[in-house]
Amino acid sequence: MSLPYPVWIEWLVAIATPLQLQLSLVGGAVRDQLLGQALPLKDLDLVVEGPASWPALVLAEAIVAAAAASQLPLGYQLLQCTPYSNYGTARLQLQANGGLLFCDLSSARSENYGFPGDHPSVESANLQIDLQRRDFSINALAMRLPNLELLDLFGGRKDLAAKQLQLLHSGSIRDDPTRLIRAVRYGARFDLQWAPASWEQASVMLNSWPWPQGAPALGARLRMELELLFAETNWRGALLLLEQWRGLELLQRGWQRLPRGSARFLSRFGRWGAVLEPAFTTADLRLFALIDLAPGAAADKQAIAERLQLPQRLWELLGQVAELRHWLKRERPSNGWRPSQWTAALEQLGNCGQPLAVLLVLLQPGEPARYYLLRWLLRWRLQRPAIGGKELIAMGYQPGPDLGKRLWQERAKEIDKADKN
Repeated sequence: MSLPYPVWIEWLVAIATPLQLQLSLVGGAVRDQLLGQALPLKDLDLVVEGPASWPALVLAEAIVAAAAASQLPLGYQLLQCTPYSNYGTARLQLQANGGLLFCDLSSARSENYGFPGDHPSVESANLQIDLQRRDFSINALAMRLPNLELLDLFGGRKDLAAKQLQLLHSGSIRDDPTRLIRAVRYGARFDLQWAPASWEQASVMLNSWPWPQGAPALGARLRMELELLFAETNWRGALLLLEQWRGLELLQRGWQRLPRGSARFLSRFGRWGAVLEPAFTTADLRLFALIDLAPGAAADKQAIAERLQLPQRLWELLGQVAELRHWLKRERPSNGWRPSQWTAALEQLGNCGQPLAVLLVLLQPGEPARYYLLRWLLRWRLQRPAIGGKELIAMGYQPGPDLGKRLWQERAKEIDKADKN
């Protein structure tokens, strides 16, 4: 087996050795090599052992000092070092030969969960115990440095060959239910299936699933895993597994099926929504649209968004979407309405006339007002009056309601005229 980023890793070993620190490469970098896949482009995970309570923090301090003294390897620049003293870890962000590299340093540790979804309590441990705390056997593979000795204590290579996901202990999914979403991601990426005993464990957890009270950490981790799912190259395959492997039930008890055409709906909303509001990633918006597909009233969907700790802007957007749908159902706007009438009605609705809310509603299969909503989104809302406020003031109008009314009349004329062309 070969080393990813060999210059960087060899330099780390040289820094660690005088500090009596032992390094091991773990996780995806080892797994993906055994699968014959390309080496990771920007993520490395290293476990650090040594005499200190949190040896990874000792190594991180040495790296920061070397960076300050311009002693990093040629082509490498430390952009940021973020230590997490409660867990004995540090995350490095580096410029590596023109690209970004993220390097996670973790002190070998054990984890214990007070209740499902809680932040774990951690204690210093050795590499074997550290590997045992991980999710699946295929992620519990390690490569000792610098001799490249492969450590496979839990049958990870065998499970890779059998193309199966094997949990490492009987309480794995109970301790951290987000591992079910991680399983979905790996299943879609590597074409894996559950090992029978591990699927039984997941099923037992789901059959008794209540959303744990007082577990805000679970919501944040679940959102992160779902965003990673929607960022996968094969996210459509992951979405199918999310349904088949009962992952929807983590969001809302009893949610078993997605509507037909959901993948196409999520794809379009994610792609077009990111154009309308670049502050959100495509993955953020796909997750938001998934929540909108959940059964129940708007309040039920907002409860999911709140549990997942979505940005407030997206949480509020669910209410705006519900209000727009209610208006369309109640008012049944006529197909004979002029473009300016549609524009006035949508924009006078306030927040529910927001572009993202309109986009979500019009993309729903079978929406009767789709044509008019799309015209407003792409054309009518962007139309400006032929004469502006400064010109009207020069003509004698005073700032106030009359000026606003005249500006709207001018804009309405342009909207109706442009739509005929």
